[in-house]
Amino acid sequence: MLNVYITDLSAYNSGYLVGEWVSLPINEDDLHDKVREILTNGASLCGEEEHEEYFITDWEFEDGIKLIDVSEYSNLDELNSKCDELSELDSDDLKKVSYLIENVGYDFEDALQKYDEVYIYENMTLIDVVEQYIDETVDMSNIPEIIANNIDFESISRDWEISGEFERIDNDIYHFVNC
Repeated sequence: MLNVYITDLSAYNSGYLVGEWVSLPINEDDLHDKVREILTNGASLCGEEEHEEYFITDWEFEDGIKLIDVSEYSNLDELNSKCDELSELDSDDLKKVSYLIENVGYDFEDALQKYDEVYIYENMTLIDVVEQYIDETVDMSNIPEIIANNIDFESISRDWEISGEFERIDNDIYHFVNC
Protein backbone atom coordinates (compact mmCIF):
# COMPACT_ATOMS: atom_id res chain seq x y z
CA MET A 1 0.00 0.00 0.00
CA LEU A 2 2.59 2.58 1.16
CA ASN A 3 6.36 2.22 1.21
CA VAL A 4 8.32 4.61 3.42
CA TYR A 5 12.08 5.00 3.74
CA ILE A 6 12.79 5.49 7.44
CA THR A 7 16.10 7.24 8.17
CA ASP A 8 18.06 7.75 11.40
CA LEU A 9 18.05 11.54 11.88
CA SER A 10 21.18 11.75 14.06
CA ALA A 11 23.18 9.59 11.66
CA TYR A 12 21.94 11.71 8.76
CA ASN A 13 23.05 14.90 10.52
CA SER A 14 26.46 13.25 11.01
CA GLY A 15 26.77 12.56 7.29
CA TYR A 16 25.51 8.96 7.15
CA LEU A 17 22.42 7.70 5.38
CA VAL A 18 21.17 4.87 7.57
CA GLY A 19 17.67 3.68 6.81
CA GLU A 20 15.46 1.10 5.25
CA TRP A 21 12.33 0.79 3.11
CA VAL A 22 9.33 -0.44 5.09
CA SER A 23 6.01 -1.48 3.55
CA LEU A 24 2.93 -0.38 5.45
CA PRO A 25 0.71 -1.72 6.88
CA ILE A 26 2.86 -3.88 9.11
CA ASN A 27 2.37 -5.34 12.58
CA GLU A 28 2.83 -2.55 15.14
CA ASP A 29 5.50 -4.42 17.10
CA ASP A 30 7.38 -5.23 13.88
CA LEU A 31 7.28 -1.54 12.93
CA HIS A 32 8.72 -0.48 16.28
CA ASP A 33 11.38 -3.21 16.02
CA LYS A 34 12.32 -1.98 12.53
CA VAL A 35 12.67 1.62 13.73
CA ARG A 36 14.71 0.46 16.72
CA GLU A 37 16.96 -1.55 14.38
CA ILE A 38 17.53 1.47 12.10
CA LEU A 39 18.34 3.72 15.07
CA THR A 40 20.68 1.09 16.60
CA ASN A 41 22.54 0.69 13.29
CA GLY A 42 22.86 4.47 13.00
CA ALA A 43 24.18 4.86 16.55
CA SER A 44 26.68 2.05 15.98
CA LEU A 45 27.93 3.60 12.73
CA CYS A 46 28.34 6.98 14.45
CA GLY A 47 30.09 5.40 17.43
CA GLU A 48 27.40 6.59 19.77
CA GLU A 49 25.37 4.79 22.38
CA GLU A 50 21.80 5.55 21.33
CA HIS A 51 19.78 7.44 18.71
CA GLU A 52 16.16 8.40 19.26
CA GLU A 53 14.89 10.32 16.23
CA TYR A 54 13.99 9.20 12.75
CA PHE A 55 12.43 10.84 9.74
CA ILE A 56 10.91 9.67 6.48
CA THR A 57 13.16 10.58 3.56
CA ASP A 58 11.09 9.05 0.79
CA TRP A 59 7.71 7.41 0.23
CA GLU A 60 5.71 5.88 -2.59
CA PHE A 61 2.22 4.55 -2.96
CA GLU A 62 2.22 1.06 -4.47
CA ASP A 63 -1.03 1.44 -6.40
CA GLY A 64 -0.33 5.02 -7.47
CA ILE A 65 -3.39 6.31 -5.62
CA LYS A 66 -2.47 8.93 -3.02
CA LEU A 67 -4.82 8.52 -0.08
CA ILE A 68 -2.69 9.70 2.82
CA ASP A 69 -0.65 12.86 3.34
CA VAL A 70 2.94 11.91 4.10
CA SER A 71 5.77 14.21 5.14
CA GLU A 72 9.23 13.81 6.59
CA TYR A 73 7.95 13.92 10.14
CA SER A 74 4.67 12.02 9.76
CA ASN A 75 3.80 9.79 12.68
CA LEU A 76 4.60 6.22 11.61
CA ASP A 77 1.98 4.70 13.90
CA GLU A 78 -0.74 6.91 12.37
CA LEU A 79 0.42 6.13 8.83
CA ASN A 80 0.46 2.43 9.64
CA SER A 81 -3.02 2.60 11.16
CA LYS A 82 -4.44 4.40 8.12
CA CYS A 83 -2.79 1.90 5.77
CA ASP A 84 -4.28 -0.92 7.83
CA GLU A 85 -7.76 0.58 7.42
CA LEU A 86 -7.23 0.98 3.68
CA SER A 87 -5.93 -2.56 3.25
CA GLU A 88 -9.44 -3.85 3.95
CA LEU A 89 -10.86 -2.05 0.88
CA ASP A 90 -10.92 -3.37 -2.67
CA SER A 91 -9.53 -1.38 -5.60
CA ASP A 92 -12.92 0.19 -6.48
CA ASP A 93 -13.43 1.37 -2.90
CA LEU A 94 -9.89 2.81 -2.87
CA LYS A 95 -10.77 4.80 -6.00
CA LYS A 96 -13.88 6.10 -4.26
CA VAL A 97 -11.92 7.17 -1.17
CA SER A 98 -9.32 8.83 -3.40
CA TYR A 99 -12.07 10.68 -5.30
CA LEU A 100 -13.55 12.05 -2.08
CA ILE A 101 -10.16 13.22 -0.82
CA GLU A 102 -8.75 14.62 -4.07
CA ASN A 103 -11.87 15.97 -5.78
CA VAL A 104 -14.46 16.64 -3.10
CA GLY A 105 -12.07 17.82 -0.37
CA TYR A 106 -12.92 15.32 2.34
CA ASP A 107 -10.35 14.42 4.95
CA PHE A 108 -9.26 10.81 5.38
CA GLU A 109 -11.74 9.89 8.12
CA ASP A 110 -14.75 11.45 6.38
CA ALA A 111 -13.84 9.80 3.08
CA LEU A 112 -13.76 6.39 4.79
CA GLN A 113 -17.26 6.99 6.13
CA LYS A 114 -18.74 8.29 2.86
CA TYR A 115 -17.08 6.22 0.09
CA ASP A 116 -20.13 3.96 -0.21
CA GLU A 117 -22.07 7.01 -1.46
CA VAL A 118 -19.86 7.22 -4.57
CA TYR A 119 -20.73 5.29 -7.71
CA ILE A 120 -18.20 4.78 -10.47
CA TYR A 121 -19.34 4.11 -14.01
CA GLU A 122 -16.20 2.78 -15.63
CA ASN A 123 -15.45 3.46 -19.28
CA MET A 124 -18.78 5.20 -19.83
CA THR A 125 -19.85 8.62 -21.03
CA LEU A 126 -22.43 10.57 -19.07
CA ILE A 127 -24.89 9.93 -21.89
CA ASP A 128 -24.32 6.17 -21.38
CA VAL A 129 -25.03 6.63 -17.66
CA VAL A 130 -28.29 8.49 -18.42
CA GLU A 131 -29.40 5.73 -20.79
CA GLN A 132 -28.55 3.06 -18.20
CA TYR A 133 -30.40 4.97 -15.48
CA ILE A 134 -33.54 5.35 -17.58
CA ASP A 135 -33.43 1.69 -18.62
CA GLU A 136 -33.19 0.63 -14.97
CA THR A 137 -35.72 3.03 -13.45
CA VAL A 138 -38.39 3.76 -16.04
CA ASP A 139 -40.94 1.25 -17.29
CA MET A 140 -40.79 2.18 -20.96
CA SER A 141 -43.77 -0.08 -21.78
CA ASN A 142 -46.09 2.48 -20.13
CA ILE A 143 -44.74 5.39 -22.18
CA PRO A 144 -46.01 6.08 -25.70
CA GLU A 145 -43.45 5.06 -28.32
CA ILE A 146 -43.23 8.55 -29.81
CA ILE A 147 -42.09 9.90 -26.43
CA ALA A 148 -39.81 6.96 -25.59
CA ASN A 149 -38.00 7.31 -28.93
CA ASN A 150 -37.43 11.04 -28.46
CA ILE A 151 -35.88 11.22 -25.00
CA ASP A 152 -33.02 13.71 -25.15
CA PHE A 153 -30.27 11.78 -23.35
CA GLU A 154 -27.68 14.41 -24.24
CA SER A 155 -29.68 17.22 -22.65
CA ILE A 156 -30.27 15.17 -19.51
CA SER A 157 -26.54 14.36 -19.29
CA ARG A 158 -25.71 18.06 -19.62
CA ASP A 159 -28.11 18.89 -16.79
CA TRP A 160 -26.58 16.16 -14.62
CA GLU A 161 -23.10 17.47 -15.31
CA ILE A 162 -24.13 21.02 -14.40
CA SER A 163 -25.67 19.74 -11.15
CA GLY A 164 -22.18 18.86 -9.91
CA GLU A 165 -23.20 15.38 -8.79
CA PHE A 166 -21.41 13.76 -11.72
CA GLU A 167 -17.78 14.21 -12.67
CA ARG A 168 -15.64 12.73 -15.43
CA ILE A 169 -12.17 11.56 -14.39
CA ASP A 170 -10.15 9.82 -17.08
CA ASN A 171 -12.62 7.43 -18.73
CA ASP A 172 -14.91 7.07 -15.73
CA ILE A 173 -17.95 8.92 -14.45
CA TYR A 174 -18.12 9.50 -10.70
CA HIS A 175 -21.47 10.10 -9.01
CA PHE A 176 -21.39 11.29 -5.41
CA VAL A 177 -24.86 10.85 -3.97
CA ASN A 178 -24.02 12.72 -0.73
CA CYS A 179 -27.06 11.57 1.21
